[in-house]
Amino acid sequence: MTAFGQGQFGSIYDFDIKHWNSADGLSSNSVRAVSQDQQGYLWIGTLYGLNRFDGHHFTQFSTKTSRQLASNSINKLLLDQQGYMWVGTKAGLSGFNPQTLKFDRYPILAEVTSMVQVAPDELWVAAENLFRVKQGKVSRIHSIKEAVVQMEKAGNAVWVSTARSLYKLDAQGQTQQILLPDELQQHPLYDLSWFNDSLHFASESGYFHLDEQQQVVRCTLPGADNSAVYKLFRDSSGNDWISGYNKLHHRQVGQGWQQISAEELGSSPWFSDIFEDRDHNIWMASFSEGLYRASPGKMRRVVGQGQEDVVVRSVRYSARLNSLLVATQTNVGLLKADQHFIELVNHQALGQSTVFDFYDRNNQLWLGTDNGLLLYNFDDQSISRPFKELASSAIRVVQPHAQAGLWFGGSSGLYHYDGKTLLAAPFNADLESGFVTVIEVQGQDLLIGTTSGLYWYQQDKLNRVGLGTPLFGAYITSVLTLPDQQMLIATLDDGLFIKTAQGQWQQYDSSNGLPLDPVISLWYDRDSDYVWASSLKGVFRFKPAAGGDGRPPLSFELILSPYDRQLGTAPGRCCNGAGHSKVAKWLDQLWYPSLKGLVAVPLQLKMAPDRALQPLLQEVTGQKSYALLPDQRQLVLDMSDRNISISYSALEFIKANAIEFRYQLKGFDTEWQKVGQRREAIYTNLPPGSYQFIVQARYSSQNWTERQQLMLDLVVPRLFTETVVYKGLWLLLVVLALYGLAWLWRRNAVMQQLELSKLVRLRTAELESSNARLYELNEQLSQLTHKDTLTGLRNRRFLFEQLPKDIEQYQHNRDAMLQQGKCIALLQLDMDNFKSINDLYGNSAGDSVLQQISGLLLRESRGADYVVRYAGEQFVLVLRDVEFASVRDVALQLNQLVANAHFQIPDGRTVSLTCSIGYSCFPLELLGGQLISWEISLQLSEIALRKVKQSGRNGCATLGFDPQVDAFEFEDSGHIDVQIEKLLADGLAWFEVKNYLGS
Repeated sequence: MTAFGQGQFGSIYDFDIKHWNSADGLSSNSVRAVSQDQQGYLWIGTLYGLNRFDGHHFTQFSTKTSRQLASNSINKLLLDQQGYMWVGTKAGLSGFNPQTLKFDRYPILAEVTSMVQVAPDELWVAAENLFRVKQGKVSRIHSIKEAVVQMEKAGNAVWVSTARSLYKLDAQGQTQQILLPDELQQHPLYDLSWFNDSLHFASESGYFHLDEQQQVVRCTLPGADNSAVYKLFRDSSGNDWISGYNKLHHRQVGQGWQQISAEELGSSPWFSDIFEDRDHNIWMASFSEGLYRASPGKMRRVVGQGQEDVVVRSVRYSARLNSLLVATQTNVGLLKADQHFIELVNHQALGQSTVFDFYDRNNQLWLGTDNGLLLYNFDDQSISRPFKELASSAIRVVQPHAQAGLWFGGSSGLYHYDGKTLLAAPFNADLESGFVTVIEVQGQDLLIGTTSGLYWYQQDKLNRVGLGTPLFGAYITSVLTLPDQQMLIATLDDGLFIKTAQGQWQQYDSSNGLPLDPVISLWYDRDSDYVWASSLKGVFRFKPAAGGDGRPPLSFELILSPYDRQLGTAPGRCCNGAGHSKVAKWLDQLWYPSLKGLVAVPLQLKMAPDRALQPLLQEVTGQKSYALLPDQRQLVLDMSDRNISISYSALEFIKANAIEFRYQLKGFDTEWQKVGQRREAIYTNLPPGSYQFIVQARYSSQNWTERQQLMLDLVVPRLFTETVVYKGLWLLLVVLALYGLAWLWRRNAVMQQLELSKLVRLRTAELESSNARLYELNEQLSQLTHKDTLTGLRNRRFLFEQLPKDIEQYQHNRDAMLQQGKCIALLQLDMDNFKSINDLYGNSAGDSVLQQISGLLLRESRGADYVVRYAGEQFVLVLRDVEFASVRDVALQLNQLVANAHFQIPDGRTVSLTCSIGYSCFPLELLGGQLISWEISLQLSEIALRKVKQSGRNGCATLGFDPQVDAFEFEDSGHIDVQIEKLLADGLAWFEVKNYLGS
């Protein structure tokens, strides 16, 4: 299906595809036209408006925002040689300047069906009639008397089609008429295209062309019959694209037609327009499914010629045969360099077994399967079961040892074959799990991975690896030792472990940067110093830390995500490898098994393009919007604009999510603001002065550089009220006012003294009568404020008003917070047996203890946190922007501080108390999304608190959830207790209860 070389692409399946629709911000799923301006922005015309696209965000334009736009229903887009964009709509013709975003309206009021530029200053428009637009003036072309349907420019001539005829208008003004056949007269004509020195037609009745005798004849399109064809397109490489009814046809230069059906594309591929951008991406506008991008892929799906089964389970390179050994779901064969697949062992000989590993030696092929060990002989093509001891065992690993020896590992433990005798390993009985998954031979030593931990067999002694770490008891999927003696261990459920050359263990999982798990294979490439890792969801790579010191943290680069896909394949095309043979190196590529053939990834893969990533400034918004021209480098704001928002972007249509930004407003910011993928800078209360806004962009795998930055000088003018003259006038006015007040004060001092004594007597009586009422009002007022009158802490009212704001702020910066491993933590703390204090020593003693506890909580909280008296002896601590990993330690520390404290009561004695703490974190990562309701987070901490009380008090607890729990489970916060009980009963949730003593 594809050539092995990394140059010319030979298959439609080699194109990576991406899909956008209205859920991504597109104004409509019905896309009719695509074009690109001189800056590089894509413009997408839809049924409900015009969209500008930078690869990350759609900016919408409609008749509401642009009055000169003739209609929201857009049919055609054309960028002329001057960089002006023409917009053909259902209600006529408009145009706009993509730099200034100013629209113009032209006096063509009928539906525009086609546009061609015939000269630098001349445009022809097909509407109800044929029109010419020259130097902004519209006129009729009278040589065509019928309603024009489609047009195409070929050399110095323009081909014009109507409902019945085809016209050729040359530069000398001569007109040639050709009558269309009945098949084209009776059906709509969707497109005209000139290539191969011939005119081609896309119509409701099929695909046609104009032959040398000027006759319109049908073209052969395999699998299309006489069904509708909507768009014809030839790209810059000479490849043909044809959009037909429920099929997309593609023809590589010098090859036959290929096609993608609706089932393979994942939707109905009725494309009204096909467009190639300056980076050679192919954009396809769907009538009903949105926008598609097909780009030449950097990795390829390979199915050998003659390979009937596309499901591949295992792969290994054979140097002797210079081929790939490939195990499919039904057979085993060789994939040769000429792309042919040669079957070695058929389905019947395998006995419906799955091959986990194989090894080629001495013209024999050893096959480890889930139903025993098989031996294939190349000489007589026979298949046999060489050992009765392994007849029914699942063999996961077949590894060489010395010149003739082999190791076999699987469900029955580890066995060694020296060429004559098969012996069980002497330490099989010492393995906690006898199911061997990985073997790595290191001289005389042996690393053995099992489903329950990793072992090191050295000098006839078996030692457990990873004592005291989560690696102890983990399911081992792959082991890799680097040249500097760093050891990498991949696990099924616990992520990736790295043992540095100094013997220190580091664990990486989804909580600290590991992009995909579980990790099932590892491969080290010495030339590039990259470690490649695969999972069931994709592929990523990273460079190990120099010297193994682990600082700075590893940077993982995602190569293939679960959402990437190629034309004709579903998302998640990699990697379903079984057993030990999950990756192989051949022809400077890594080969991974998948459900649709092998996925070949170049080892010298460059994720970021060679061109520099150039930031673009889009708009500055204050009390009004300031449109920025591409070459504009200075902006003077209105005097009243002190709160501004600066929108910026960078054009990237392949890996838009891999772009990171940072910015700095020199003269205001003291350091760079790293904002990840956010494309907006917000400043408030800017003092007057001159500033310089600098924005830089990079791919996540690159370093920050001035080559990829843009600068804008910002001037904030001074108001008159900020000048020295204005301030001097105010100072003089204040001095005069003070002098006048002093004079009046002295004049009235005596009179006020007399009146004061009289007022005191009157007010005393009034105050005494109002004291009772004032006391009641104070009590009511305390309930309306945010402060608890006894402890001075925040109260429930404050919590319920502030917490939603904190959650909204976190959501606004969610990507940056998650990248830093930060969350919002809610800790509910309840004093154990507090009622006994009031019963034994009185309510005043209880109030004193509550005040001392409040002081302790305030001392132990950070400036960004706040403490709330929730009810009685119950408190809530809200920890903002705290690291996930430290929340449990904070709860345990508070538990210990309260237990160790001595609280003094009014009679001089001291008492001791313990507390129970339940806590939860926001956001909570669940299948299907993140838990985004703060009410549910608060209820989860309260449920955890109840668990501590039920478990004997004096402890901390939180709820843990299985990764398969869906966020949908928590949609109804009114029944959270019932949902939690069900999850606990199903084993999908559990309580983690601890106290500072470690129990």
